[in-house]
Amino acid sequence: MKKLISVLTILLIGLLVINVYADEDKEIKKHPGYVNFDDIDIPGDAEETVEVYIKGPLLKLVASITEHEDPALSKMLARLLMVRVNTFSIDPALANELKPKVKKIEKQLQKQKWEKIVRVKERDELVNIYLKFDKKDRIAGLVVMAIEDNDEAVFINIVGELDWKQISKLGKKFDIDELKDVSEEDKPDK
Repeated sequence: MKKLISVLTILLIGLLVINVYADEDKEIKKHPGYVNFDDIDIPGDAEETVEVYIKGPLLKLVASITEHEDPALSKMLARLLMVRVNTFSIDPALANELKPKVKKIEKQLQKQKWEKIVRVKERDELVNIYLKFDKKDRIAGLVVMAIEDNDEAVFINIVGELDWKQISKLGKKFDIDELKDVSEEDKPDK
C-alpha cells in the first residue's frame, strides 16, 4: 500500500509540475512580445547549431546570480518571461526556402504594430530586428530574424519587459551576436 501511495504522490506532483509549465507556456504565448516561429518549419536536413530556450524560473535564477555583478541587468532578467534563440547552419537553397517564411512573419509583426529598428538587406544577407511596445511604451518583446545565404539562419524572440540600455548586455550574457552591438543610437523614438 505504501508503494502505491508513493507512486500516486509522485504521479500527482508530476502532473502539477506539467500543469504549471503548461500554464506558463499559455501565458507566454498570450504576451504581446511573443512571436511564434513554429511556422518557419526548418527542414529536417538543416543542422541546428545553437538552441537556447530559457523561461521564467531559470531566468530568475540567472537574475539572482548576476545581481551583484550587474544589478541593472539582473533586474531586467527578472522581468523576462522567455529567451529563445535558434541558429541553424544553412546553404543557399535552404536560405531561399526560408526567406518567404520570414517575410510572412514580418507582415504579421507589422500588423501587430511591431517597430522595425534594424534592417539589413544585402545580396547574401537579410537581418531584421523588431521591438514590440506595450500600452505604457515599455519594450515588451524583441525579435531578430537573420539569414546569411551561405552560413546560417538565426531566429530570436525575447519576451518580457526589456530595458533598452541593457539589451547589448543581454546579447553578451547569452552570446547573441545580433544584440551585442545594439546602442542608444539604434533606439527608436517613442
